[in-house]
Amino acid sequence: MAEYRETLIGRPSIEALFHITDTYRGISLFSSNCGDDREYTGINPLIILTEGELRQGRSCKAISDPMKELDRLVEYYSDLPDEAALLGYISYDFKDRLEEPGLYGKRSQGIFGDFYFAIFEHYILTDRSREKGKIISLTFPFVHDSLPLEKIPELLKYKIEHPGPEEAPAKELTHYKGTSLDKTDFENAVKKTIEYIRQGDIYQANITRTISGESEQSALETAMELYRSNRITYGVFASIPGGHVISTSPELFFRTGDGKISASPIKGTIARGRTPEEDVRNRDDLLQSEKNRAELAMIVDLLRNDLSKVCRPGTVDVPEFPLLMTLDNVFHLYADVIGEILPETGIGEILKKTFPGGSITGCPKIRACQIIDELEPVPRGIYTGSFGRIGFKGDAVFNIMIRSLFRSESRIMFNVGGGITLLSDPGEEYEETIHKGTHIWKAVNMEEIEEERYCTGES
Repeated sequence: MAEYRETLIGRPSIEALFHITDTYRGISLFSSNCGDDREYTGINPLIILTEGELRQGRSCKAISDPMKELDRLVEYYSDLPDEAALLGYISYDFKDRLEEPGLYGKRSQGIFGDFYFAIFEHYILTDRSREKGKIISLTFPFVHDSLPLEKIPELLKYKIEHPGPEEAPAKELTHYKGTSLDKTDFENAVKKTIEYIRQGDIYQANITRTISGESEQSALETAMELYRSNRITYGVFASIPGGHVISTSPELFFRTGDGKISASPIKGTIARGRTPEEDVRNRDDLLQSEKNRAELAMIVDLLRNDLSKVCRPGTVDVPEFPLLMTLDNVFHLYADVIGEILPETGIGEILKKTFPGGSITGCPKIRACQIIDELEPVPRGIYTGSFGRIGFKGDAVFNIMIRSLFRSESRIMFNVGGGITLLSDPGEEYEETIHKGTHIWKAVNMEEIEEERYCTGES
């Protein structure tokens, strides 16, 4: 078993937390500019669970069911404080492991693995509203080469409390390298999706494209730029095998606690107005949009069905429909779906029954995923998967990995897309991908790219 120690600290700087995360192979989950700014950071992974193996110190064993192993680890370490947790992700492409072999098309391995969770030596918890934080340090008997317990908290406190001048990062350029679907190809994919809807295969599907570039910025500079310039509810900065992940996701996949579960799918998007009057018109247009309300209603029904697989009969409910989310660059529609979890149901089992999230697949889910595999030429990887934490007392929170950037050395990639229904207009759907990607290519200072001209009318 493990022993733990708690050390109280003052308020850390976000630069220090991201720097520590980068240096010590960590994962930082955070929110910013949303009235509840918190950070939850794990550094120096000691136990690592991947799709095919469990590493504990110097030992390694093969596993066949990583979801089952997740639940076993939670149960085994249930004596640890809830501030400690498993942190990690499931890639969208892990969906292939959750269904019968051959159901989906064969997808190539991406830069990052499809499944990664870790228990860390040190956890840094901060609450910006209270100007304080704490460090939880774990000691395991099987670890012989970890950083000394006595030195790490002091070192972290020094880095946190003495971060040096907080200057805005330089705006190095990112060179645009291309997209997996240009305007014509994306609109053709939308048209093909609409044809599948007319044929009765699906009601809707989420179609996306990948944008790539070569960046002169460091991962830390990019993370800080995105942190400063966005309202982020379920953010991620992670230094993991393969590179770095930076997410500004506004979307909750699910949250559990006290025997309850809630999911908050987002469907329906419109750009913010350039004037206050246009902003109000756009907001009202979204709230009254038949297409967007129908899109959200279908995904809410899908989520109700998914949660019913892990909830007590009759407890799944949607308290209010729809709700409005206001971000810096867009408005969204969303809804909360809630329920009471069946007894003895672990987080791994919940993930098995509900992953991937319906808002980024479509419905029916399996057929929508098959169409996505057909129409999207590049595997999604972690994009539209889920990053989150699993506490050792049974609580968990997972995001939907949208509005996210992935970096391997100097190469960066991010995805944009949207839900396609019978009422979709291919040109408008393409334009929506531009609005959704604007905050990322501004943050990475991407040179002028062809896509931007389609929205402004320039040639």
